[in-house]
Amino acid sequence: MKFLAAFILIAFLAGCSDSADVPDSDIAPREEYLTLTVSDTIGVELGDSVYMFGAIETLIYDANGNIAVLDMVASNLRIFSPAGEHIRTIGRRGNAPGEFQRPMGMVLLGNDLLAVMDPAGEGLTGIDPDYSQTGVLLDIHSNVHLGMCAVDSSDMVALRIVESSPDNPGFPIMVGRYSMSKDPSVIYWQQQYSLASMEDLAVAVRDFFNLYWTADRNTGDVYIAPYENNRYLVYRYSPEGVLLNTIELDIEQIPLTEREIEDEAVYLRARLTALNGRDMGIDIEPYADRRSITGLGVSEDGNLWVRRGTHNDAVLDLWTAEGELIQSYIVPGASLSWEFSFCPEGILAYDDNPDYFQRIFIISME
Repeated sequence: MKFLAAFILIAFLAGCSDSADVPDSDIAPREEYLTLTVSDTIGVELGDSVYMFGAIETLIYDANGNIAVLDMVASNLRIFSPAGEHIRTIGRRGNAPGEFQRPMGMVLLGNDLLAVMDPAGEGLTGIDPDYSQTGVLLDIHSNVHLGMCAVDSSDMVALRIVESSPDNPGFPIMVGRYSMSKDPSVIYWQQQYSLASMEDLAVAVRDFFNLYWTADRNTGDVYIAPYENNRYLVYRYSPEGVLLNTIELDIEQIPLTEREIEDEAVYLRARLTALNGRDMGIDIEPYADRRSITGLGVSEDGNLWVRRGTHNDAVLDLWTAEGELIQSYIVPGASLSWEFSFCPEGILAYDDNPDYFQRIFIISME
């Protein structure tokens, strides 16, 4: 369905618009935060092309401890050392084996394979630790797995949108566990949406942008933060889908400014128009407040990172799996448009603001 295809692509292409300053809201005096600093950057505005990024889609550490960067516009995967030196480039735009059309995601599987999702190309393909391409892992080209997180050797947790049919004109958005298959073995979270009107589609798009999930590769536990009245709320599930506990924090709501509301609504409508080739007449009304949670990840020792969206600076909370707040951190200089990648080896980030050239920020954990 054309609407559904556009919706799937939007989920991975839309970025954060530049926002007006509003006062920060802290749960504690700023001196009670610890500081995480940017220890190094990778990327240039002009110069060597291997250090120029078009549109970073996924950013992770690979099995060798190097930094793997998936660039959707360049249609390639670039590998950098932790010190920022370019090691090699994998793939290029094209239809031949080993080439990419429009890569939309990447994950490091438990068996140390990098897996790249390219629905317009070969589907889900593998890259082994010596950076040789191993071929197709899953032949899939529509309603693909989004936001893939590895568990066990080859299983992953991901979001998938089930295709609608004449008997079921609506569609569910689900976060489930997949073993190189189109159908989940476990469903952790699911929400049914209707396609009866443009307004219904607008609600589905808005809700998708306010859903976050991650998984612990070692234990298989899954963490999901859906939009529920903008509460700071994370559900923790066992690998089998049993709810183990919730993680909650009472924080002040920060209303979006008029500029933020206008910018976000205009941006989403423009993106949908570009993907469909025409204005579909959908006005997506943003939620009234800044999102309490805008990112999740798991640390090397199995603790949970939660990024708040209520601050101009990046504020990151570190929790035990059982729900005890260990410490809150601040990353000075990081804006709302920074996208964070929480890996067991450390934290990476990049700025998704289209007004600036893209760079990779390596966050020091000392």
